[in-house]
This record gives sequence, C-alpha cells and structure tokens, in this order.
Amino acid sequence: MVKFNLGLDRTLSVLTAVVVIAMMLHVVAHALLRYFFNAPIYGTNEIVAYWYLPAIALLGIPAATLQREHISVTLAVEAMGNNARVIWHVFGNAIGVLLSLGFAWFGLEEALEKMHMGATAGVTDIITWPMYFLVPAVFAILAILNVIDAFYVIRSKDTSISLRTGQHEDQSSEDALVA
Repeated sequence: MVKFNLGLDRTLSVLTAVVVIAMMLHVVAHALLRYFFNAPIYGTNEIVAYWYLPAIALLGIPAATLQREHISVTLAVEAMGNNARVIWHVFGNAIGVLLSLGFAWFGLEEALEKMHMGATAGVTDIITWPMYFLVPAVFAILAILNVIDAFYVIRSKDTSISLRTGQHEDQSSEDALVA
C-alpha cells in the first residue's frame, strides 16, 4: 500500500504541475498573441475555466489528503485517550468513504449525462464533458485513501500515521528530509 500511495502522490503532483505549467503557457501565449498580433487563441477563457482549473482543484484534494495538508480540527480529539482518538479517526474515515462514494456516484451520473449531451463550454464549441469524469475518479481515489488511512490507524493504534509512508508522521518527515 505504501508503494501505491507514494506512486499516487507523485502522479498527482506531476499531473497537477503539468496542468499548471500548461495553463501558464497557454495564457501567456494568448496574451502575447492578442497584444502583438491581435490574434488571441480561440477559447482560452473557456479552456482555463472548464479544463485547467477543475483539474488543478480536483487533483489537489487527494494530494492534500496523502500529504496530510488538509484542514483538520483536533481540539476535542487531542483531549481524548488514544483508544477514543482511534475510534473517532476511523469513524471520520468511514464518513469520508461514504461521502466520497456519494460524490463519485452522483458525479458519474452527471458526467454520463454531460457526455450524452455532448456538453460544450456554452458560448464556444469547445467540448467540456470529458472533465466531468474527473469528479468520480478523484472521489473514488479519496474513498480508497480513507479506507487505507483507517486500516493504518486500526493496525497501528496511532492516528498520526502518514498515508504516504505508513510510518509515524514525525519519523516519515525526517525520512523525507534525508531522502
């Protein structure tokens, strides 16, 4: 599972970086062509809004989960004993799995509907329906990550296990600095 998580983390990071760089190059080329040659790239605003930005935002959700960079409020949980923390952590992961699967299911229904309609960006004829399939894919991955996180916590009885390394957070961050 650790290899899967590390590979997924690298893949998400690389994909997101590629999308950010592509968006940057696209927008800069659009601006330069419009300014110097009065020939902007057709549909740049739609491509940015319907392709680049959703990809960046959606790919960031599981990446943040893998890197434990998501927002968590631990005020009440820190005062509990270890067993209660483990129970609440697993309960939170179970809720996360259910919500993620719900978003994936309804996202898939919406993506299939958009595909059958042949959805475009509205004013232009730039297709947008393929990006709708990113929603169910990302939330299915998120459900899997919640299951893996719950598994790690149940197995180790430690709520600060890194999803990327399967080790205690302090130890995994030290290993990351060395590597």
